[in-house]
Amino acid sequence: MRETRASHCRPWPRPNLALLPLLVLLFHRSRPQGSPGILPPPGSPGPLQCYRVGPFGDLNCSWETLRDLGVPSTLHLQSQKYHSNRTWTVTVPFGQSWVTIPREQFTTSDELLVWGAEEGRPLWSPVFVNLETRMKPGAPQLDPDVDFLEDDPLEATVQWSPPVWPPHKVLVCQFYYRRCQEMAWTPLEPELKSIPLTPVDIQDLELATVYEVSGRCRMEKEEDLWGEWSAILSFQTLPSAPKDIWISGNLCGTQSGQKSLLLWKVKGQELIPEETPCCSFSIPTQAEWAAVSAINATSWDPLTNLSLVCLGPGSAPHGVVVSSIAGRTELLVTWQQGSSEPQEHVVDWARDGDHLEDLSWVRLPPGNLSALLPGNFKEGVPYRITVTAVSPGGLYPAPSVWMFREELAPLAGPALWRLQDAPPGTPNIAWGEVPRHQLRGHLTHYTLCTQSGIRPPVCRNVSGSTQSISLPNLPWGPCELWVMASTIAGQGPPGPSLRLHLPDNTLKFKILPVVLFLWGLFLMGYCVSLATSRWTHLQHKVLPHWVWEKIPDPANSHFSQPYVEEVPQAQPPKDLPIMEVEDIEPLPVTEPSQASTRLDSGYEKHFLPTPEELGLLGPTQAPGSDLNQPRLGEGCSFDS
Repeated sequence: MRETRASHCRPWPRPNLALLPLLVLLFHRSRPQGSPGILPPPGSPGPLQCYRVGPFGDLNCSWETLRDLGVPSTLHLQSQKYHSNRTWTVTVPFGQSWVTIPREQFTTSDELLVWGAEEGRPLWSPVFVNLETRMKPGAPQLDPDVDFLEDDPLEATVQWSPPVWPPHKVLVCQFYYRRCQEMAWTPLEPELKSIPLTPVDIQDLELATVYEVSGRCRMEKEEDLWGEWSAILSFQTLPSAPKDIWISGNLCGTQSGQKSLLLWKVKGQELIPEETPCCSFSIPTQAEWAAVSAINATSWDPLTNLSLVCLGPGSAPHGVVVSSIAGRTELLVTWQQGSSEPQEHVVDWARDGDHLEDLSWVRLPPGNLSALLPGNFKEGVPYRITVTAVSPGGLYPAPSVWMFREELAPLAGPALWRLQDAPPGTPNIAWGEVPRHQLRGHLTHYTLCTQSGIRPPVCRNVSGSTQSISLPNLPWGPCELWVMASTIAGQGPPGPSLRLHLPDNTLKFKILPVVLFLWGLFLMGYCVSLATSRWTHLQHKVLPHWVWEKIPDPANSHFSQPYVEEVPQAQPPKDLPIMEVEDIEPLPVTEPSQASTRLDSGYEKHFLPTPEELGLLGPTQAPGSDLNQPRLGEGCSFDS
């Protein structure tokens, strides 16, 4: 046996808190029986009903207002046991249908006759009230610790305690239970007594389900007077492996690297929101099967297995057709079965752009080839719908289908760009696709518009499968182009425009550059020829003759001249002193060095006369000639 604490169930909408005290008061006074929801109260024997609240409480009397009997202004009570024929009167406030008689005004075990009157006239027959038995007990107390017997079927045990009551008087209590958020209550049989006290046993429960239980008590002899309902106790049964698991993502597609999630539903609820991490798990790459179990589950609760192997397309469903239903928000999906008999079919759908966690799906038996998808599908919103055949060996998914419950006109047009001209001078234009959420329908065709200068635009339709086009006949000059997308609901606005400036492609403008080029070459040649003739005429007048001579004069060339270092001349002395000069023997004549040897270029030797022929160099003098003798004045001394 396993024990669990009470859990909370989402309550039904409650009335406004400002009206709650008034509603509680009306239920307490006008209806002697309580109710945990919609349980009908036992029938009342007449318009007037009186009872005591607990063994030591006041006497409450309430009645139903009947138009044919009138409204009582006083209530009369007559003792029948201890004070025979003693009668006292209680005034009823105007417009009120109940009164409370304090405990001090009657005897505990007395027997009374009670009737209502208007101006002394009785309105109905007197009602007999036994104050010893006509008592309404309080509500029983339920223990929040619930025990479970893990046998199949599952059973829960709830401990309880009766309301405060004299120990010698026996109470009979009745308990009801229901699933969380259901409307109808189910009674538990048999009814339990306060002596001896036995727990409440609830059988045939389901795993991972929230239940509610409540009870009420009555006196053993008063079968129609039930006490107040106890506070509702909510508890959840033992966890169970989810029975409905599925895959979100492109598990069997061609897109590598895309994440896939394993999703499952919690019993009795739709898919848990995205922020709850308990209902999704990332599928590792190359995984072939998945199994989901619950922590602390019962031993007899089986695992939930799903094969992740993608099988061949031959056994996949085909001919998938999605259609909308007039006046309804659901979508109808039909398909044809593949070559093999599957274990079941699964139809999943998601809105374009939703996260992987936001996937819905339904399971269908193998013989069912259609499904009505529940939900509020919106107009102009694209939904991706996929039908998959499931077998123990793997999955057979059909290609996904994009569907709109109702198509609308597009919200935007495609963007344009220019490709390389083919052939040169012919614009080649391309454009992109309009996103599905902006297309809002299935594309039927494109409309391409061109406007040159101030001319009116010219438009033509292009197939929806075309995304590029050549424009060979556009007029030259500035040009603007734009594209619009269309669905069966109408045409959308133009997309971003593309501006071009086209040159003139006529023959005369093609020949003109060639003519201008040839004319430029002719002028350039003429100018060069004219400049050459004038330069020949001017060079005889301006330049030296040795520049323009055909055979240059070697005398004007410094190539063969030895290098002579210039020595600064000495300043003439102002006052020459008398100095003695000693006669010195002259030095022998040295041969000139090789460095001072004259060099002649081959060009000059080829056609110029030699220096000897020109008489520039004399014959070599013999030693001892007068060239080597000292001249007059050399080597003598004189006095000034």
